[in-house]
Amino acid sequence: MREALKRGLSVIPGGPSSGASLLIYHRVGGGSRDELDVSVEQFRAQLDALAGQPVAPLGEAVDALQRGDTSPRVVLTFDDGFRDVYENAWPELRRRELPFTIYLTTAYVGDSMRWEGSTAREQGAPALTWTQLREMVDSGLCTIGNHTHTHVPPELLTAAELDRCTELVGQELGVVPQHFAYTWGIPVPALAEELSARFRTCATGALGRNLPGVDPLQLARIPVRRTDPLPFFRAKLRGELVPERLYGRIVSAAKGVGMRG
Repeated sequence: MREALKRGLSVIPGGPSSGASLLIYHRVGGGSRDELDVSVEQFRAQLDALAGQPVAPLGEAVDALQRGDTSPRVVLTFDDGFRDVYENAWPELRRRELPFTIYLTTAYVGDSMRWEGSTAREQGAPALTWTQLREMVDSGLCTIGNHTHTHVPPELLTAAELDRCTELVGQELGVVPQHFAYTWGIPVPALAEELSARFRTCATGALGRNLPGVDPLQLARIPVRRTDPLPFFRAKLRGELVPERLYGRIVSAAKGVGMRG
């Protein structure tokens, strides 16, 4: 049902895109049926669809925005640090020499993802190891961002959570995260001063592309989901994201009707 709806929406015309488009991934080939777990075949097809598109490291894309450059750039980002990103996404990214960012939650490295409401509803899904992370960072393709230490809900975010994540990344990988992603994509205005003192950018879950003048603590992103057929994924790369916005409105309206019923 979702795929059919998206196929229909994907035919809506869209002009050229501008600015930095930060795509959000979580899991690749994790084997669950969750919307945030795309299959390996989907991921390969999506990377093929990016052929000819300027895929840039996050820092480079932000540099361009700060210069006032509106040229389109795609930034690949992965939240949390699931091991299937190394097992299934990394070989494809390495083969194509595509840069990407992992927003890492450090408490679970080498163990399992076990926070409340864990991505893809897979409590206990394997996490990346420091060895795997080191390999990706050493390639020069992978940027490590901060995603808190324990993936705390936004209302529980503290400077200590930020600093513990950064400390461990520095100890294990020899890099200092310059970028942060809010858990569940929800900004925390009360910590704006602490965040601006620690990070160059903060990524939200707000849908959109980023243009010159964007608040670096409020970067928008574009989700990629399991039920995105390839035409709908291609639609995410062009225009004003009209199909994605319409899909969100339709789903929200359907949920509202269900709740009233």
